Parts: sequence; structure tokens; C-alpha cells
Amino acid sequence: MHKSDTSSKSLSKVALENSSYSFILTLILKFGGLLLTVLIARILLPELFGIYSLALSIATIVISFTDLGVDNTFLRYFSESLGKKNKKKSRSYFRYLLGVKLSLIGIFVFIVLLFSKFISYQIYNKPLLFFALIFSCLFVVMESLTTFFGNILIAKKNLRPLPLLTLLNQLIKISLSLLAISLVKYEFKVPAMFIAFAISGAIYLFLTFLIAYKKDKDSFIGSTSHINKKPVNTYLKFMAITSLSLAFFGSIDILMLGRFVPVEYLAYYRVSLSLIITVASLFSLSGIFLPIFTQINKERFNRGFHKTLRYILIVSIPATAGIIFIAKYLIKAIYGDSYILASYSMNFLSLLILTTPLISLYSVIFQAKEKPKIVSNAILISLFFNILLNIFVLYLFREEPLFAIAGVGLVTSLSRVFLLSILVFQAKKEFNFKVKGIGLRAPILATIIMSLFLVAFNYFVNMNIWWGILEVLVGAFIYLLFLILFRGLKKEDYNLFKNFINKP
Repeated sequence: MHKSDTSSKSLSKVALENSSYSFILTLILKFGGLLLTVLIARILLPELFGIYSLALSIATIVISFTDLGVDNTFLRYFSESLGKKNKKKSRSYFRYLLGVKLSLIGIFVFIVLLFSKFISYQIYNKPLLFFALIFSCLFVVMESLTTFFGNILIAKKNLRPLPLLTLLNQLIKISLSLLAISLVKYEFKVPAMFIAFAISGAIYLFLTFLIAYKKDKDSFIGSTSHINKKPVNTYLKFMAITSLSLAFFGSIDILMLGRFVPVEYLAYYRVSLSLIITVASLFSLSGIFLPIFTQINKERFNRGFHKTLRYILIVSIPATAGIIFIAKYLIKAIYGDSYILASYSMNFLSLLILTTPLISLYSVIFQAKEKPKIVSNAILISLFFNILLNIFVLYLFREEPLFAIAGVGLVTSLSRVFLLSILVFQAKKEFNFKVKGIGLRAPILATIIMSLFLVAFNYFVNMNIWWGILEVLVGAFIYLLFLILFRGLKKEDYNLFKNFINKP
């Protein structure tokens, strides 16, 4: 009987083959996105950047409707059929789910075009939003398709081309966006940016498909076989709920703030959230492990989960603490004095650095084991919790927009903690996962010592960008030093890091 590649290698080695590419990809994607955000925030200034943030949040919701779980379902079943060397079934899943995807794109883009004026004038009372929503539809189409086709390379565990493709895409996106802003009038600057996003997305889509097709055209061309659509549609149904809930979960704060606070304060909240999400995304390894977790047995599954969990916590705990002490200086250095008020919400949002990668890890566990219903239910419950608390905060601080964005930041963090608690409880119930013995004492003690240094540094030093960089570097060194002294790193950690560095 033929064994899959995954079963013939250790989980660490399989993950390591793609971890370097995934890490580079994440760096390019997130820091490229952050660079774009910083540049346009500085150019547009808070008012127009607030309009852009609101339009982008609405577009994100629409993208989730054009997805409705199709992307994750495709990755799940396409990966599984590839692991079993069944090309006919792979082609069948590809064609069936691509058809679903295209239908969803057509339906929901039409709905946005139909209701964009009502949303802009009646709901938000922001006329500048109208054309931004119209042209964001081009971005929605490209973004939806690039995500779908990008999953082909991920399913094949072929991440090698993605960093270069993503770098090219980011460079084109930034260049075209800056060009677009400089060429058009004030009221059309945000719509022009979405046109630039769509053009860069089209180029990325073409190159991604070309690479995937040349690498393995049998996955696209050839006869198909009958697939049992019932489990696929069942999985798709729950992933649709999860996808929508996640999209609203990630955007509900900006959507609600857009109705209650001036656009400038929306911009303050957006820049702080962008920084936090960029940092948090660096610690998420779940995307690498979904194709692997679908193909391994229970014992290796548990071991791989606990290893991944431990590494996430080792880096996310000090990062969460550290960002609190440098938030004000970070905002000033990156976005400028115009956005200094963003530090109020950033302090409360810092907890997302810890919870975001953990939520991603637990979610991918349930997806890999075909239990998406648990995730979708947990997200729905947490979403309602988030909305109720947001309503309370926005009503309480309806005359104080600065307190409102800080309060919504706190609610956002608390809702993520609530979601993570549900997922941890369900993982223990379903898979008997017990989070113990992963060695958190050393990271926590090292973080406390690092935090004391940061407090002292901020007190005695008159901060500027250069002192800030030094503070971050020395703080990281202190954390690592005491992590080693407290024996928070094991021999296998050094070996894994050595293999990562020496990997050709």
C-alpha cells in the first residue's frame, strides 16, 4: 500500500520544509500591507483614511460572502485527495468548488452595487463612501479569486513560489496605489486605490495560476470522478457560518464605530489595529499545518499540536507585554503626530497578539478533523458577545469618541479571550487535549523581567525613534537571555532552530 509523503516523515520535518517559506511569506504580506497602510494613512490623513478603513471593512465582509467557506473547504478536500494520490477526485473538487465560488462572487458583487448608495448615505451618512464602495467591487473579485487559487499551492505544500509572487504583488500594489492617489481629485482618491488593488490582484492571480498549471496541469485538465457532495456540502455549510462569523468578528468593531464616531477616530482605531494584527500574524503557524493535520494519526497529531502551541506562546507572551510599553512611541514613529491618539486603543488591543495565533491554531485543529461546527458555533456566540458589549460601550461613551475607540478595543480583546476559552474547552472535550507540561513558567518569568526593564527605560530615557529601536532590541535580548537561564528552551528547540537556519 502506497504511503503518503507526510506519513514517511516526522511532523517537524514536513512542517520545517514549508516553515521558512511561510515565515518569509507572512513577513512580506504583513509588512507590505503595513507599509501600504502607513503610506496612505500619512498621505490621506485621518478623514480620508477613515473613509478608506470603513470601505475596506465593508469589502472584507463582502469577500467573506463570496467565500462562504469555499476556500477552506477546497483546501481541506483538495489536500486530502492529493494525499491519497487521487487526481480525478482532486479535479472534481476543484471544478465543483470553483463553480460555487464564481456564482457567489457574481451574486454578492451585484448586491453591493445595488445598495452602495443606501449604505453610504442612509446608514453611515458619509457621501465619500459611495464611490469607494462601487470600485471596491473590483478588489472583491480579484481578492476572492486569488485566495482560492493560492490554496492550490498550499494544498500541494509548495510554498516556494509564494514569497516572490507576494513580494511582486506588494510592490505593484503600493506603487499603483501611490500613483492613483497622486493623479485624482480629493473625493476620488479612495476609489482610485481600490482600482489599483484590483490591477495588482489580477497580475498576482495570473502568475499564481500559471505556476500551479505548469507544475501540475493534471490537477486542472482531465476526466473527473464522482464525488460524494453530501459531506462536502455539510462541511461547506459550517465553514460558511465560520467564514461569515469570522469576517464580522474581525470587522464589527470598525463597522459599528463608523456609525457612532467621526471618521478621524475611525482612522485612529484602524492604524492601531493594523499594527497589532501585523505583529500577531507573525506568530500564526496554522496555515502550514492544515494540509499536514489532515493526514496524520492521533498520537503524532497531539504531539504536533503541543509543539506548535508551545512555540506560539514563547514568542507571543513577551510580544504582548512589550507592545503595551512602546505603543505610544510606535504610533508616533510609524504614522506621525497626526495619529498619536491611536495609542489609546492600541494598549487595549495588544492582547490580540496572544489570542489571535492561538485561535487560529485551535480552529485549524477542528477543521482538519472535520468538526467545523464547533468553531462556527463558538465564533457565533463570541460575535454576539462582542456586539452586545460594543453597543454598551458606544452608548456609554457616545459623547467621548476617544474613550469609545479605547472601549471598543478592550471589548475586541475580551471577545477573543472568550472565543479562545470556548475552543480550549471543546478541544479538551473532543480530543482530550490537556494544555499542561509545555513549560510556560520560564517565558512568563522572562517576560516579567523584560517588562521591568521597559518600564525603567521609558522612565529615564527621552524617547525618539532611535532610542525606541534600541529599547526593542535590548528588551528582546533580555527576554531571550532569561528564557535560556530559566531553561525555557530544550535541546530539540536548538536542533529545530539549527535545521531551520541551515535548510537549503
